[in-house]
Amino acid sequence: MIQGNHSLTNRIKNIIVAWLISSVLFGLLAIFAYVQQKDAAKQSVQAALELILLELDSQLHNIDVFLKQAEQLDIHCDASTITLMREQVFVNPALSEIGIVDQQGRLLCNSFGRLTPPVQTTEPVKQSGLRYHGPIITDFLQVPAFVLARTRNDGFEVNALLPTSWLSDTLDITRHKNLAFIALLDGDSGVPIFLRGKYTLPLGETLFPMRDVVEFEGRFDDGAQKYIFARPLAALPQLTIMVASDAKRLSTIQPVWLLTLLVLYCACLVGLTMLLNYYDSRVLSSRALLLGAISRQELFNVYQPLVDATTREVVGVEVLIRWQHPVEGELSPAYFIPEAERDGSILDLSIYQIEKALTELGDIVQNHPNFKVSFNVNGYLLTCADYLETLHKANRVIPRLTIELTERDVLSQAQIHSVLQSLVDQGIEIAIDDFGTGYSGLHYLQSFPIDLLKIDQTFVASIGMENLQSPVLNAVIEMADKLNKKLIAEGVETAHQAEYLSRQGVSIHQGWYYYKAIPVQELKQIC
Repeated sequence: MIQGNHSLTNRIKNIIVAWLISSVLFGLLAIFAYVQQKDAAKQSVQAALELILLELDSQLHNIDVFLKQAEQLDIHCDASTITLMREQVFVNPALSEIGIVDQQGRLLCNSFGRLTPPVQTTEPVKQSGLRYHGPIITDFLQVPAFVLARTRNDGFEVNALLPTSWLSDTLDITRHKNLAFIALLDGDSGVPIFLRGKYTLPLGETLFPMRDVVEFEGRFDDGAQKYIFARPLAALPQLTIMVASDAKRLSTIQPVWLLTLLVLYCACLVGLTMLLNYYDSRVLSSRALLLGAISRQELFNVYQPLVDATTREVVGVEVLIRWQHPVEGELSPAYFIPEAERDGSILDLSIYQIEKALTELGDIVQNHPNFKVSFNVNGYLLTCADYLETLHKANRVIPRLTIELTERDVLSQAQIHSVLQSLVDQGIEIAIDDFGTGYSGLHYLQSFPIDLLKIDQTFVASIGMENLQSPVLNAVIEMADKLNKKLIAEGVETAHQAEYLSRQGVSIHQGWYYYKAIPVQELKQIC
C-alpha cells in the first residue's frame, strides 16, 4: 500500500514536472515563433515598399534621363522635336505627355504637336535638377496627371506628365497583403500626393522632413497600433513612399502554426511524463531487486587478505561483496554497486555488508585483536546517520576498523572533514584507496585526518618496467614517508614486485601473489 501511494505520488510529481518543462520549452518556442512571425511580417511590408520603389524609380530614372537630354530640343518645336517627344511617350508607359515651356510660362508645344496660340502655364522655376508638382488636370487630355520637370540652361522648361492612372496601378494596395495604406508623400511636409488606404501618422513622432529610411511601430492618430516603413525615391528624393500595416496583423500567428504548437506541446507533455515514469520504474525496480536480494541473503562477503610481506602473516582483510544471483550466477560489484549508488540502496547494502562481516569475523577478531578490517565507503554514506551509527557499533567489535575512500570522495565533499575527524576520534582508521590516480595533493593529505594510503595497482604493475608510472611509485613512497603515512600496496602479483616493495619499506601487501578474495571459511583456515 505504501509503495502504491509512493508510485501515485511519483506519477503526479512526474506530470507536474513534465508540465513545467513543456510549458517553459513551448513558452520559449511560442515567443520565438511570435518574434519570427512579426519579423517575417515586417519584412513582407518592407518587401512591398521595395517593389513599389523599384517600379517607380525605374520609370522616373528613364524619364529624368530624357529630361536631361532635352537641352538639345529645338525651342521652335520643329517636326523632329515633336517626333522625338512622341517616341518617348510611346516607349515609356508611365508618360502621357511631354511639353516645352518658355521663360514666361507659355506651353509652346507637346508630344501631340505645336500649340497655336501657346497655352499659359506656370513660369519655370529658376533652379536646376529634377522637380515635381501636381497632380494637375492637363489642358490637352483633361486627365489628372503628375508633373516632372527640369529647367534648361536657357530658362526653358521641359516637363513630362505621368497620368494618375499609372500611379494608381503602381500603388495598387490590393496587390499587397496586410497593408493599411500606401502613400506617395512630399518628403518635406508629409502631405500625401497620391494615396491608397487610410493615411495616419504616429502620435508624438516627428517624421518630416524625411531624407532617409524610417521604420516605426507604435500608436497612430487614429488610435490604432501600426507599423510603418518609408523610403525616399532614389530618382527624386523630395518624394517618399510610405507603407503601413496594422500591428495586430504583424503579430497574428497563423492558426495552422497554433495547432502545430498545441499538438507538439501535448506530445512533449505525454512523452516527458512517460519518460519520467519509466525512469522512476527503473529506479524503483532496481532498488526493489537489490533490497529483495538482501532480504533473501543472496549477497555475501568475500575477504581480500592483507599480508605482512616480512612474516607472510595475514594481518587483516578488505571486505568485498558479491551477489549470488539465482539466474545469472555470481555477480561482481561492478554489476550492481553503480545502480545501488543511483537508486539509494547503497545505504542498505553497506549496512548489510558490515553486519554480515561482524557475524563472520567475530571469532577471528577475538583471537587477533590487531586484525585490520577494511570497508570501502563513498562520500554519500558518510552523510548518512544510520551508516555512521553502524560504523560506531562495528568499531566496538573491531578495534582496527578501517574505512577506505577514493581521492575523489575526499576532495569533492569537503564537508565530510568533520565527519572523518569524528571517526578518527573514535579510533577508526581512514585510508585513501587507489592512491595516485585521482586528485592527489599535499593539501588534502595534510588537511584531512588520513592515516593510510593504498598504492594503486597500476603503479605496482610498473615495477621492473620502463614506463611513465615507474618514477611515480617511488615518489608516492617517498611522500608517504615524509608525511608519516602508512602504506599498503594493492595488486601485488609477482615475487619481484613483492621484493621490490619490501626493499622500499612497504611491508603490507594485498594481491593475487598471496591470496585472491576468499570466503570466510577459507579465511579462517589461514588466520
